[in-house]
Amino acid sequence: MKKVALYPFNKITQGLIRFRDLLDVEIVSVIDFVFQAGCDAGELVDGTLSDIFIYASQEEGLAGVDTLILNDPGTSFGGNKGIFDENDLTGLWRKLVTYAVLRGIRVISVHDIYDQDTLSWMKENQIKIEVIHGSRDNLFKDMDARYGTESSNTEHYLMQFENEALMFSIPKKIKRIGIFATRGCIGKFTLQMKLFKEFKKNDIPVTAFITEPTGFLFGQPEGDIFKFLAQRPLEQYPYYIDTVVDHSERNGNEWIIMAGQSSILPTSNIAFNSLRFAMLKSFNPDHVLLIVGFNDDEQIRDAIEILRIYSKRPISLLLPDKIESSYGQYEAYPYERRIARKVELQQKFLIHVDLIEEAADVMNLLLEAENASSIAGRGK
Repeated sequence: MKKVALYPFNKITQGLIRFRDLLDVEIVSVIDFVFQAGCDAGELVDGTLSDIFIYASQEEGLAGVDTLILNDPGTSFGGNKGIFDENDLTGLWRKLVTYAVLRGIRVISVHDIYDQDTLSWMKENQIKIEVIHGSRDNLFKDMDARYGTESSNTEHYLMQFENEALMFSIPKKIKRIGIFATRGCIGKFTLQMKLFKEFKKNDIPVTAFITEPTGFLFGQPEGDIFKFLAQRPLEQYPYYIDTVVDHSERNGNEWIIMAGQSSILPTSNIAFNSLRFAMLKSFNPDHVLLIVGFNDDEQIRDAIEILRIYSKRPISLLLPDKIESSYGQYEAYPYERRIARKVELQQKFLIHVDLIEEAADVMNLLLEAENASSIAGRGK
């Protein structure tokens, strides 16, 4: 896998384009049958020309590549059902995959494929699509040794409280940064990777615990819950998080950055709420950052309170430069609007506020907070 094409031009693809300098592969092209054909993908993502163009033609998009990376599973998800149905994107996805397979191009999906119609189609047409979960064997091995999670019988369920006690009894030197948000698709991954780059630029050993399904492409540990569930049961996820943190510390890293999935606010899905708070508790961040929007003061209050209860109050609120308004569509906010909102938030919530693009300032704030915490700890 050296020269890759990405499909479609969704937020996962945009994240790979934005941080392409951290990848071990070369992105040659993007294929999208609905949005932005003919445009430079880099210019659309961050205003920088990249010579990575978006094609509506599978023939042009797959020219000169050895791998096609699918960033959607061929069925609607994430609020895009209308666009899927209107443009027959399921049919076009299958034509794209077939075209690639017939030409000997490796096909990789970042998502596990569960849809029975898609799986039946793949079987009937002898289509092979790989799903890469990243290097988890050592992590699972250590998790099983520590928590006895190699099986899922009743005896191990009854060990839950003992396991949680063990999780918090082992002191950790590595400093943990948790990034959360009042809603999805607002810039958590962008902030995470910008901070990751800033720490590395300053020669500070750091791990990015990536909850997007693309961690394997960055050589970082993956935490996407849906890919985890393809291999292990839900109740083991907090122990997996703890094992990732432990591995990172033993590998000599001083910091680990995790961005939560979706919003920190509760939903109607009780099981997912429980998982979110278990994830927050098991990661146990030393420092919390909260990404917020422009018309969500009530949600900000709720998010701050939830973080205070389950973890700790954010040391900073972060403002994005654009927010996804509907699938594939974004509302951009000019710099002046963001600065005005920054002042408004500082006055209203009495919390430091930064812009997401000010990652160097955010890193310095974190280092100062950690230094102050260390000094306070020595004074006790």
